[in-house]
Amino acid sequence: MPCDPIRLKSDVLFTLRDALRAQGFLEVITPVARRADFEPGRRVPVDLDGRRHLRSMVGPALRVNLEHHPRVFEIGPCFRPEKPDELHGNEFTMLDLYVAGEDFGFLLDLAAQLVAPHITYTPRKVSVANYILDVFDVDLRREPLGDLPVRMAARLGLGAKTPFKDTLGQFIERELETQSAGAAVFLTDYPLGGDEPCARRTPGTVSVLNRFELIVDGIEVVNGYEDELNGAAFAQRAKDVGLYDAEQRLAWEAIGAGHVPAASVGLGIGIERLCMAASGEQDITLFQQSSQF
Repeated sequence: MPCDPIRLKSDVLFTLRDALRAQGFLEVITPVARRADFEPGRRVPVDLDGRRHLRSMVGPALRVNLEHHPRVFEIGPCFRPEKPDELHGNEFTMLDLYVAGEDFGFLLDLAAQLVAPHITYTPRKVSVANYILDVFDVDLRREPLGDLPVRMAARLGLGAKTPFKDTLGQFIERELETQSAGAAVFLTDYPLGGDEPCARRTPGTVSVLNRFELIVDGIEVVNGYEDELNGAAFAQRAKDVGLYDAEQRLAWEAIGAGHVPAASVGLGIGIERLCMAASGEQDITLFQQSSQF
């Protein structure tokens, strides 16, 4: 039976909202036109109230609402100035949520509950840290990165000075995301130094983060992490990879003032990508209606 993209997307949105409301979440709407700019090429400027920028993520603007309620979510548009393709749109819909006072295991379970009605696969877990141990004989639970970035770059045919966050991204895409063909995989135990500095270092480890991604048949659908409790450690990691920005600073100012709890977990679900996973379609534009406007 041919896919009805409007009905499917409507059903996905209804089911997600219904599931979250049943667990005590409140829906919040945060600004789409943001005050903060990021580094060049990461946000689209708009002529609104002086100069603002279309948000590229929901993130910290939602997290600060934990001051008022312990479980919040938002569903809305985000924008990135990148060339569209079958997996990426320069406008797309995200579901973001934050929960205060819960741990990483809770978040993994919640992610599985939210996507289960929409995919035919039962997700299995694959540890990035374990895979790195098998390939490079580096135990990130006990050791620093050391020369891993250089060795990983060499394995991929990249230059030795390639930023580790870029090297790691390609390594995961080539060697781990491919394990999701005809399946759903939770990638867990990410190394330090990647593109998600918000994630908390796993207690008792040296170089592993409480972060996951859910990959369904080669498509990244969900990403989530436990928030770092140490503001200084977060800021330094974010600066090291060029991802510290004014919005993160505002959130940490609220945390430092005692208004927002530091202990929280959060995840994001790409709505159009979840629709792709649910339908087996491989073109994101099927789920982006009225693109002629």
